[in-house]
Amino acid sequence: MKRVFLAGAAAMALLAMAACTGPKSDTTSSAPGKSSLNVYLYQEPAGVFSPLAPLNGADSQVMSFVYEGLLAVDPDYKLQPRLAESYDVSPDATTFTFHLRKGLKWSDGQPFTSKDVLFTYNLLANPKTTSATAGSYAGVAGVADFTSGKSQTIAGFSAPDDDTFVIKAAAPNFGLLAVIGYPWILPEHVLGKDAPDAVAKDEFFRKPTVGMGPYTFVEYKTNQYVHVTANPNYRNPAKIKDVYLKPMTSDVATAQLGNGGIDIASYSPTDAATVAGFSNVGTQEKPGAGFVRIALNQSKDYFKDARVRQAFLYAVDRQQIVKTVLMGKAEVRLSDFAKANEPSGLNDYAKNVEKAKQLLADAGWDPNRTVNLQWVHGQRDRDATATIVQSELAAVGVKVNLVNIQAAQIAGTYKDKSYDMVLYGGGNYAVDSSAINVITACAQQYPAGGNINFFCDQKLDGLMTQANQTVDQAQRKSLYDQAAVESNAQADLMWLYNPYGLWGVSKKVQGFRAPGSQDANFWDPASWSITA
Repeated sequence: MKRVFLAGAAAMALLAMAACTGPKSDTTSSAPGKSSLNVYLYQEPAGVFSPLAPLNGADSQVMSFVYEGLLAVDPDYKLQPRLAESYDVSPDATTFTFHLRKGLKWSDGQPFTSKDVLFTYNLLANPKTTSATAGSYAGVAGVADFTSGKSQTIAGFSAPDDDTFVIKAAAPNFGLLAVIGYPWILPEHVLGKDAPDAVAKDEFFRKPTVGMGPYTFVEYKTNQYVHVTANPNYRNPAKIKDVYLKPMTSDVATAQLGNGGIDIASYSPTDAATVAGFSNVGTQEKPGAGFVRIALNQSKDYFKDARVRQAFLYAVDRQQIVKTVLMGKAEVRLSDFAKANEPSGLNDYAKNVEKAKQLLADAGWDPNRTVNLQWVHGQRDRDATATIVQSELAAVGVKVNLVNIQAAQIAGTYKDKSYDMVLYGGGNYAVDSSAINVITACAQQYPAGGNINFFCDQKLDGLMTQANQTVDQAQRKSLYDQAAVESNAQADLMWLYNPYGLWGVSKKVQGFRAPGSQDANFWDPASWSITA
């Protein structure tokens, strides 16, 4: 399919005319709860606003308005109390005690207690609910007995009183909070009627009108917007009454940012000069905690050999992608670990066509095979990267067919393991190195977790487990360094780049703090305001 890319001010004006419909921002009043805001969504939501569902960036961004967890990750990648007022960790990291804020209410006025937290964690840890993060709870005491049928409850979760929730780990686990400390809490009084194997299908998740977040869900108009409105029962009521989250392509979003149709939007590095020229817009830049990568489906025999995965990395000039596609506003990724947590000396897989060809030959790659690379079209850096990857893999004898796919369709290709390669991004791996377990551990293979490429390396798992159980911080860091070396050698993912979060914000908007990428959750939208 041929695509035409427009550029320049005239193109921006034309694109703005084709933008998604929806209300314009109302900035006529700065009084709390008397205004509206339009926020860009980088892709169309799948429309299942559920913490049980596989992670989808756009849906997750919507949920960051509607739900809250015990903790949340702030823009500096630190865990901060939210529904919990504070928390304690035992010296050996086996007991995690959360002290909930008192007097909180759900958006429908019902009281919030630790029973809701207990209910939610039991759902998330139970594979029968089809929880996409069930594997993350394997380290909790009693989960193994529960999933095997030996116990009817999970011993490691308890609510000793209405204001306290306790998690006990099966063994010391210093990274546990970074993995399961901040799932969104669900209302037991709404979902408690459902059997575990039916709860994920509840229509509530299509229209989650009861939550603990600063906003409540109103409606989702496909291809137009998601509308949320201020939650009157939130502990610190939102200053803006209505927010419309609008999915559109990045070029249209930039045009809308310039003419006031969008108030907050991430933008492509190629649009930096254009955005800088908007007199009504300020900019924020934030290094990312996640990364853009290509998963190679290792349930398929032809991707199981690490030499093939290494060859794919050698074939692509990722540094050139950062330089030309992202205008230097990104860093090449070398492993699953955040750059700040990586050891020195990792293989940088600098482009080497001959080495890539030799590795493919050694691994017995069939040059007549064609593999599909799927991604959600609409983000210019990812669109361009997909084309570059296709071209550069072709140069080493790998035929790639590009496939545009809708976000709502992706989970199905994971479930039936039908995809070959998928280009996607996101994640937060800067809070603690233990977080990479979600995408690498054998026990986290989809649908139990985020290991959608079906990678499994017992050595890496062993190093991660040992690190998480180690009290001595220097020794723990040494074990994580060894794990990073193993990840780098196995090339479990085709790491591309860590993009910076580039955000344009109307100068009428106050309190917004940029997340590290276009697909990251929004931080504390209750604190945002609009001035005249």
